[in-house]
Amino acid sequence: MPGTPKARNLLVTSPHMTGKDVTVAQQHLRKNVFKQDFMQGFAVDGDFGPDTGRACKRAKYWLGYATKDMDPTYGPYLAKFLIGSVKLPPTQQKLREQRLKKQTAKPLREKAFEKAVADLGMKESPPNSNRCPISNAWGMAGPWCAMAVSTWYLEAGSKAFKMKVNYAYVPYLLADGIEGKNGLAAAALDHVVHGDIVCFDWEQNGVADHTGLFDAWIDPHRTFKTIEGNTAVGNDSNGGRVMRRERNVSQVARHRGRLGFIHVGR
Repeated sequence: MPGTPKARNLLVTSPHMTGKDVTVAQQHLRKNVFKQDFMQGFAVDGDFGPDTGRACKRAKYWLGYATKDMDPTYGPYLAKFLIGSVKLPPTQQKLREQRLKKQTAKPLREKAFEKAVADLGMKESPPNSNRCPISNAWGMAGPWCAMAVSTWYLEAGSKAFKMKVNYAYVPYLLADGIEGKNGLAAAALDHVVHGDIVCFDWEQNGVADHTGLFDAWIDPHRTFKTIEGNTAVGNDSNGGRVMRRERNVSQVARHRGRLGFIHVGR
């Protein structure tokens, strides 16, 4: 395992902090005595950007830090836990065990996907009206793919979504996910899992058009299955039905250079 990084606190700055100590920190976040990859597939590149900051928050969550202490920073205190030179204090160990136990329950993303499956076949009435049980609940007669995703997660118990507030507009959902806001986080391609959100940009013009829930890979890193609201064969973004679809990674939206696969953390 790499040696202990230099004793400076690493945090997200502009421009980003770089250097060997950042690389070593990223290596510890990826490979550590807890055998958990807190980097979740993001690059070990010596650049302390938002993805590494989120990896630090993720590590602190699973190492039993109090919520108020889970900031996106890396320092000697966290490093010592990761390399095993210092054991977790009893209070942190207890909280870690509680969080690990909670993880064994059905994940939020699985519950959300079950809600989506239950809505398969839902369609607008009258046709082409953008009116269906989901959009009616939101009080908005407009494109409702993001409302569908938000509703499924709301019904699953997520705190990241709020009826008539978060999210009815795909670009806002994508931006918050990539930027790590509101309990959302970007998912690296190797770590996309069943029930994660995926946002699409059909023209690849920088404006997200559509969203749904990831089901499974057909051809890993190339094609995959989804469940989506307000779609149809021949009308991807405004087809008026909840359907299973097949998509290509080349259709996935991007924001700040990241693909629009979004994991919901709360």
